[in-house]
Amino acid sequence: MVSARARFAARLARWLGPLAALALGGVGCHGDSPPADTTAVPGNAATLAAPVVADVGSGQSAAAPSAPTSSAAAQYLADPRFAAADLARGELLSLACAACHTFRAGQDTLVGPNLHGVFGRPAASVADFDYSPALRASGIVWTPETLERWLADPASFVAGTKMGFTGYRAADDRRDLIAYLLHATEQ
Repeated sequence: MVSARARFAARLARWLGPLAALALGGVGCHGDSPPADTTAVPGNAATLAAPVVADVGSGQSAAAPSAPTSSAAAQYLADPRFAAADLARGELLSLACAACHTFRAGQDTLVGPNLHGVFGRPAASVADFDYSPALRASGIVWTPETLERWLADPASFVAGTKMGFTGYRAADDRRDLIAYLLHATEQ
């Protein structure tokens, strides 16, 4: 059961954008967790070289590797669309995701499933997560292309999904976020 506080944080994130969870002082994931690490500043050379991957719930962060460990993720990042992405901006956009999801191996499932290893994984495949029947029946395999369509408008892409996020309208936002997630979900 999703708490009223988590539902409010997710709704606020949709209305105000990806920094809403930060503005609430971390309300969203567990209701009492600290926000994702926000030390990244767009344009900061150190941030661009090694984006910070938030360890939501522990207040810890770690630098992402220069290249993802998965050959599929590395192959996707070689695509010119993602090679030109702004990883620092993608990290900031990921704060909206971090309101409900974790990214690293071994982290708990929150309001949404853990996204570690999401690329190449069938939708609705994280054990013990209560997915909507629509997503379970979708047959989707998560690639940057399917995630691009999902992030544009989840409810239209899979009618009947439980995900309350309304999507990112700007293609550049989706590109930057996906490029960042290719790094962050491989940790």
